[in-house]
Amino acid sequence: MLIGSLSTISVAQEYQGNGRVTMLGEVLDSACALDASSAYQVIDMNLLSMGSLIRQRVSEPRAFKLRLVKCSLTRPDPARPGANLPDWQHLRVTFDGVADSNGRDFAVLGAASGLALRITDSKGLESIPGVPMPLISLSGNDQELQYTLQLVGNGRPMVAGSHRTALRFRLEYF
Repeated sequence: MLIGSLSTISVAQEYQGNGRVTMLGEVLDSACALDASSAYQVIDMNLLSMGSLIRQRVSEPRAFKLRLVKCSLTRPDPARPGANLPDWQHLRVTFDGVADSNGRDFAVLGAASGLALRITDSKGLESIPGVPMPLISLSGNDQELQYTLQLVGNGRPMVAGSHRTALRFRLEYF
């Protein structure tokens, strides 16, 4: 099992004419590359009234996707030139972030309270913070992994206000 990882480049300008580039990252063997537009996403949730959330128990879904590109299931064996390891067959996605008090959803921070964030995949399976989702078969072609975000009540009193959360995801190839 190998985990694909992303590199981050940050540029900070110190003085006019001077600058600094810092590069962090790790290169690992993986079956696919993650499309750059999938690596860092900002998803704005629509305005939501507390009354609507209380009545419906969930917000309108907001779709997002992880796009895998340049996939190759063949795995050359670095120890034996010209030979291959078994082909990549599966991918597993894990979403990670601060868990809400129920442990099944993601915590929402900010002035609003009584809310949590839920992620579901295209089959309706819910992501639990830090717990790998079921394996996905790799096709060898570009693939889009479809997910949905929804705000849900977490059983605490609701308070109106702004909210935010940050999530990470990990892609593991088998």
